[in-house]
Amino acid sequence: MSTWIDTAEAALRGEAPEGGEAVPVVTPPVLDGTGTRGVIAPFMAAFFGAAAYLQEQRSGPFDPIALGLRVLALSMTARTIVLGRHLWQRLQIRLATRNYGLALTDGGLLLRTPTADLALAREDILAVKERGDWRKRGGSRWNEVYLITRPRSGRAYVTLPPVFDQTTGVLAERLMRWLGPVEGPENYEPPPPTELPSKVFEQAAAGDASQDLTVIRHGAAWLRRGPYVTVLVGIAILDGFVRLPAESRDQVGPMAPGLIVFSLLVVPILWALLIRYDIAPRRGLSLVLTPGEMLMRTRQGVHVVRWKNLDSLKLDSKRRWSLLYGQHESRSLVIARSNADTITYLESFLGAPVEVVIALCNAYRKGLLP
Repeated sequence: MSTWIDTAEAALRGEAPEGGEAVPVVTPPVLDGTGTRGVIAPFMAAFFGAAAYLQEQRSGPFDPIALGLRVLALSMTARTIVLGRHLWQRLQIRLATRNYGLALTDGGLLLRTPTADLALAREDILAVKERGDWRKRGGSRWNEVYLITRPRSGRAYVTLPPVFDQTTGVLAERLMRWLGPVEGPENYEPPPPTELPSKVFEQAAAGDASQDLTVIRHGAAWLRRGPYVTVLVGIAILDGFVRLPAESRDQVGPMAPGLIVFSLLVVPILWALLIRYDIAPRRGLSLVLTPGEMLMRTRQGVHVVRWKNLDSLKLDSKRRWSLLYGQHESRSLVIARSNADTITYLESFLGAPVEVVIALCNAYRKGLLP
């Protein structure tokens, strides 16, 4: 007896089975805005490095202008590494485009990647979300589409790479039409909150969560918020100090070594201790979603946000600039509650895209999840 997976595999082979279709695979461009910055970054690093060298020849390595140029050269070198990693990932996806495939059937979808195939039953997909606000993206090709799934599928969401359809916006629209409306029970009322939320949180942190919970773990994106500018300044001072003649080092005195120790050791250690102090109580979890509420933990204890007291969930996105990352997007989940303060949760500490978290929360609020 043929199954929907057989139908999807036939569609990926180029056949035209009844009840199945293959989504077109398109080779994405690599050099959009982010890709171009990755190519330009090493040249900028070389430019500032040469400018710093010339200034040092005139005024010495501790000249303020030379020191500033050296910091810029180091920051552009670090940016080259960060953007180069993204560029390499894009090149890998582009080179492997022909190994991707996506087939839609009445029973579910089959995603083919260079490493594995993933079959998702249609009934296990709760929502389709494209990253960001389509009104502000300007049709960016390198974007992501998320398939939000039920916990029984073994994952909270699946990320589709930007190799399908003309754009990710077109892909998201196609998938939304294919999925159709996902309706919950009429006049649904969330159940009362759990009596011992701290116990539920501890069990989830220990890996003993019940099947009706969704556990969102911390990611590592918060590492991007480190005191890297201070570290770069310390490296620039250290570089200039070790190249000073011995007699010049005696004239500088203890100020330069003190700044080096402060920048390279004291500040990073203090930052690491503060971050650990802040996130250690979370036990590696950012959120625990239950049928009745959302749970988050701080040093003050487990905070409970009942679905019935939740006014809205929205994505707050702002453009930021930093010496290390240049212009980038800072995103947060804004949790508005009735008769209570609004909670803002930075995505870098959230561990999942904001769009995914909002969709999962709305699924619990509507009774789509048990």
